[in-house]
This record gives sequence, C-alpha cells and structure tokens, in this order.
Amino acid sequence: MTLSSIALIHYQNRSYSRALDLYQDVLRIRRDTYGDTNLDVASTLNSIGLVLFKLGLHEMAMQSFKQSLRVRQELLGSGHRDVAIILYNIATIHLERGEDGEAMACYQKTLSIERAALGHQHADVVLTLQHIAQVHQQRGELVQALEHYKEALSIQELNLGKDDESVAQTLQSIAGVHLQRGDAEAVVENLSRATRILRLAGRTEDELHLSGFHLYGFSILHPENAAAA
Repeated sequence: MTLSSIALIHYQNRSYSRALDLYQDVLRIRRDTYGDTNLDVASTLNSIGLVLFKLGLHEMAMQSFKQSLRVRQELLGSGHRDVAIILYNIATIHLERGEDGEAMACYQKTLSIERAALGHQHADVVLTLQHIAQVHQQRGELVQALEHYKEALSIQELNLGKDDESVAQTLQSIAGVHLQRGDAEAVVENLSRATRILRLAGRTEDELHLSGFHLYGFSILHPENAAAA
C-alpha cells in the first residue's frame, strides 16, 4: 500500500517511468500474496494502464486494462461501477487511436452501467456523455452530438448551478457544434453565456476557444456577429 501511494505521487508529478517501476513492484507483491484474481491486483493493473497510456504505450496499456476488466467482471459482475471505470479507460485508448466505432461502443457500455449503478444525474455520467458527444462530433453526427452535450449540460446545471465554470466549458463545446452547423445565432448565444459565467468567476473570455475553427472566417460569413467572433 505504501509503494502504491508513492507511485501515485510520482504519477501526479508526471514522473511516469518511476511510477511504472513502483506499480510493477506493487503488482508483483499483490500477485504473490493474493493470486491473479483479486480486486487489489485489478486496481494495480488499472493504475499501470494509466501510466502506460501517459507514456504513449497504448497497446500495452490496453492489455493492462483488459486484464483488470476481466478480474473485475469476474469478481464484481458486469454491472458494477468499477467495471465502468475500466471500460471508460479502454474507450479512451480507442479514441486516441482513431478507432471511433470501438470507442463509441465502450462509452455506450460505460454510460449504461453508470446510469444503472449511479443514477442519471451523477458527475461520472456527465463525463461519459461529453465523450460520446465528442465522438459524434468527430464523425459529423452533429444532431447526436448536441443531444449528448445538452444532456450533460442539464445535469451540470442541476448539480452545480447554472454559473459553475464547468457549465461554461460545456457551453463552449455546444457552441463548437453549432459553428459546424453554421448556426451563427446559437454560437453567439452559447459563447455569450459562457463568457458571463467566466467573468462572474473572475476569469476572462480569452480562455474560451473553439478548437479547429477559424473565427475570422466566421466573422466574414456572418458580419452581424463579427464583434462576438
């Protein structure tokens, strides 16, 4: 347990190679003590997978996550929230590798488990909804992307209030989808709301951005919104 705590500190400090060495020591000790089918072993495999992902070793990370998934499913069943965590990590690797179909399938399984285990209003549900929306957006499935971003937004507003900074980030994502759809009015509406929230938090609208889009071109196409752009 002490080695695992030290490894976590190294991970948080981005000393990933040192964290990996320590987690491998932890895994060896736990397997020697408990065998392969043990929840502490599964947890360590998950931690190793996260470190390998940070090191860019995606195939090795996937193998570690899948080993952890097998143990958790065997001991906890397929509907446990800890299973959802592993599925989420596996989905993230698929997304990083450009495997949108596999990522979507894992995120959908994650969402189903989270809703059943945690309820529809949990913070973990929000994060999964946002990633599903991201995959839809990358595929050009903009209606579905908006649906999932808006569901995430409604949960955030319910749990955190309408002026929380995380709400501003989701509004920014929604604005990006509207920009892809060419809906200038909706872009300005959502960015204006996000700007107001950031100003209330003592921050500036300079922190807002729409990744992958050139707002100068937007202002040329929609001169009535040039100032906002």
